[in-house]
Amino acid sequence: MASEHPPQGLSPDDPAEALRAELLAVKQASGLSYARLGARTHYAKSSWERWINGKQFPPRAAVESLAEALEQDPERLLALWERADGARTDETGTDGVRTDGVPVPADGSEDARSGEDGTEADAPASPRQRSAGRRRLLLVGALCLLGAAVSVAAVLVTDGDSHGAPAASPKPSAAAGSAEPPTPKCKAEGCSGKSPVTTNCALDGQTLALTRNKNMVIELRYSKACAAAWGRITYASKSAIVDADNSAGVSFATPVHWGNDVYSPMVSVTGRMTAWACGTLPKGGARECTRHMPVPSSH
Repeated sequence: MASEHPPQGLSPDDPAEALRAELLAVKQASGLSYARLGARTHYAKSSWERWINGKQFPPRAAVESLAEALEQDPERLLALWERADGARTDETGTDGVRTDGVPVPADGSEDARSGEDGTEADAPASPRQRSAGRRRLLLVGALCLLGAAVSVAAVLVTDGDSHGAPAASPKPSAAAGSAEPPTPKCKAEGCSGKSPVTTNCALDGQTLALTRNKNMVIELRYSKACAAAWGRITYASKSAIVDADNSAGVSFATPVHWGNDVYSPMVSVTGRMTAWACGTLPKGGARECTRHMPVPSSH
């Protein structure tokens, strides 16, 4: 995977960067590839790559679709989106309406139309362009309906066993009760040195602190359910190292083996303990750390 570079001008407190980091965390916790994510949400995988890598700002409908598809709290993700979108409006000083994008067939195809990623139009469309746009929208809508019909038929035929196909199984009825989220497999000291993903701790993960080491983004992630924290680096180069540390003297580190991101094993964070995450550049380069953070308040 080629190394990506984050958009210039983002600070650790930038709302757009906070949204991007949370979208990446949700994707990593799900274990889904971009292709499978596109199939679940009916947005092209290339769009999700751009949104999660921070190359373009995601439309609200896509964020809402992601939360629904992965059974995440939509209010939390949409609150991050609203804050980031408001900051963009303040920066540009415009009140123009941004397009939310339309879903595309989940077949890995490219965007169905310009503006699919929620970007603003540069100039008013001509009557011919508007007519062509309407025809494309009708075509996309028809394809989405066809894809939904095929998915339903597949579920009915296989009784929900799609053998790894991206089509989602039907949600349980009210009589059967809603499915419970996976239970965390460890707590506090029991999580020490373990993966936040395989233990289900990443499912309620949140970013407590964020900083940078050149282009590399360093995050301190925390799970309330597991009372544990871990470090994550993105936009990193091969052999860069992330470590998570707590005030009890426990530390775990992991290097980037491939791609441009990696997370560390967990350290416990309970009582009056604090935790932080650090990122070290390859070949003994500079090391930068987040702030030392206490257990978040329950209020």
